[in-house]
Amino acid sequence: MIRPIALVAALLAAPIAWADPAADAATSYRIDTAGTTQQVAVGKPGRIVLSIVPIGKIHVDPRAPLKIALEAPPGLNLSRTSLGKSDPVDPNAAGRRFEVPFVAEKAGNHDVKAKLDFFVCSDQWCVKQVRDVTVSLQAR
Repeated sequence: MIRPIALVAALLAAPIAWADPAADAATSYRIDTAGTTQQVAVGKPGRIVLSIVPIGKIHVDPRAPLKIALEAPPGLNLSRTSLGKSDPVDPNAAGRRFEVPFVAEKAGNHDVKAKLDFFVCSDQWCVKQVRDVTVSLQAR
């Protein structure tokens, strides 16, 4: 016979056992592009900013693989097209912020595409994330 206290304890513990780390990970951070140069004169420097911003007690593990691939249209010259775990502005932060200088060689609207491949972690899990981000800017 199951005792009522044991049954209640089992029912309360059940959601913890069924928790989905992947679902938790997907909502535990945001990708921010604040600080990106939105408008720039042709021939003048600007910068693309990509930040992985943890929400709550989440962090981007500095030991885990991290890759960012950038693709710019013709007329926009990026100083780098790939970044890794050793390239954040502050390697000791819980999140990661990357800055990539660029020069616009041609007037117009430019969309820079970024593929971010990284791990977010809590005290119980680390889950790989892959996100595509488009950063738009205008050169005049």
